[in-house]
Amino acid sequence: MAKKRSRLIEIWRYRQPERLLFLWSFMAIAVGYVLVLVRKTGVTPFDWRVLSPLAVYLSAMVIVHITLVLFKFRGDPMLLGVVFFLAGFGILAQFRMGTMDFTGSENYSRFALPAGLALMLVVILLFRKGRYLILEPLAVSCLFATIALLGAIFVWGERYRGALFLPGNINPADLVKIFLVIFLAGFLVRWRREFEPTSGVLPRLSSAAVIFLLVFWCIPMLLLLLQRDLGMIVLLNAVLIVLLFTATHRIAYLAVGLVSAGVLCVAVYVLTAHGQARFMAWLDPFADATGKSWQILQALSAMYSGGLWGVGLGSGSPQHIPIASSDFIYAVIGEELGFVGCGIVLIFYLVLFFRGFRIAAQIGKPFGRLLATGLVTTLACQTLLNIGGVTKALPLTGITLPFISHGGSSLLTTFLGVGLLLALSEKERQQSSSNKEQIKRAKADI
Repeated sequence: MAKKRSRLIEIWRYRQPERLLFLWSFMAIAVGYVLVLVRKTGVTPFDWRVLSPLAVYLSAMVIVHITLVLFKFRGDPMLLGVVFFLAGFGILAQFRMGTMDFTGSENYSRFALPAGLALMLVVILLFRKGRYLILEPLAVSCLFATIALLGAIFVWGERYRGALFLPGNINPADLVKIFLVIFLAGFLVRWRREFEPTSGVLPRLSSAAVIFLLVFWCIPMLLLLLQRDLGMIVLLNAVLIVLLFTATHRIAYLAVGLVSAGVLCVAVYVLTAHGQARFMAWLDPFADATGKSWQILQALSAMYSGGLWGVGLGSGSPQHIPIASSDFIYAVIGEELGFVGCGIVLIFYLVLFFRGFRIAAQIGKPFGRLLATGLVTTLACQTLLNIGGVTKALPLTGITLPFISHGGSSLLTTFLGVGLLLALSEKERQQSSSNKEQIKRAKADI
């Protein structure tokens, strides 16, 4: 009994950084929430249900933290704190936009955060302590599941804002990201030597593994192209290049990836009217200021009006920005919190990516290392594509901003990926602690 109590105390102390981040995150989000609430309610009667998102946020923090302590989880003690800040910022942003509404009965997206956190906890407890390795034999199955999902959308899908969604506005491409990362990690571990060129720069195209990857990778890419999901094509191919480089340590893959990206952009521009419109809106937005370029011009105008400090939470005009709660939420942040607010959000994203790549670098198993690298690369590319599109550094892709943009299926799969990453981090921690014990024993023997 005393031993169990001492272990709980040890875990409680180990997860102290997480508690501190939770505390500071809640305080910051609560202050912002109250500011928005004061501006939104005004002279209208106050309804206590408007505090429900904040209560859900606090309850989720407490439940997740206590659960991890009781299960003696020794994963990364900072990653989840950073994730909770970004998720809390998403609650604040969506509450400001009016999409986080607990006073109505038809808004089911309000349940995305608690459902995502519950899914994350299940994934952590299911795949911790090296049990993520059960996913390695399922790599090819994940590829075929991806093709089946993308094929199903042509049968049951409905077009909304130019894209295809399953009933309930479910975007299967969000789950496809996780499936294809698992496939690539397992496949490259199994056939890594086939992708290491014995002579020259690139591997032999006659290799069965190389042919298999080329053929079956093109199938989901073609399905995504038919769905006009150009952003997901760019994201997934970036993940492919990064994982090929991570598995083989051949810098040639990065060079080939850059050249391929250029060829892909030219092909999309030449072959698709949708791609031409995106590129023209990026290169010369004033050529069609009231048409295809209306979104980006309104976003840039909002961010410009925000200046350094912003106009204040709840004081902006996001109603002038099309799809402000989803694709252009970063423009709303720029208008109301200014350059400083955008910078703070970027810093937390960078910390998240740094912790994620650090976890990946310290995992001993090749499959775990590639899986973690793929998950973090997915989040990083998604963030880059969204912010780059909003600020006109890149063409618009329709990719959402992780944790902050409105979208139930996107938030669920993002928390699924975070759960896998946290499960992988515990294995790394256990390996590190066991190595330290071995060193201590060796010194004692000497």
